[in-house]
Amino acid sequence: MNLEYEPDIVEVILLACQAEGFDPDVARLIESKIRTDYGGQRIRIPKRRKHPTEEDRQRAFNDGLSDMPTEAVTAKHGISRATLYRWMKAGKI
Repeated sequence: MNLEYEPDIVEVILLACQAEGFDPDVARLIESKIRTDYGGQRIRIPKRRKHPTEEDRQRAFNDGLSDMPTEAVTAKHGISRATLYRWMKAGKI
């Protein structure tokens, strides 16, 4: 049984909006609408990913050619090992 606390995303978003000066009455209306439409569902919120530039790929490639461990290269550039290997195989020089 998973006993970890899962935050209520609606509350998290509304608290952040209110901290920025969002009108509390409008926030309650939005909360009501969201809970009516999506209440009880598990909704996935994907991480926002940045698309790597050619320079990012080149830096990762160069680090991959160095004596730096693979784990260090992937952590430094925020990519997976498979992505690093794919870029190395493609020969991004």
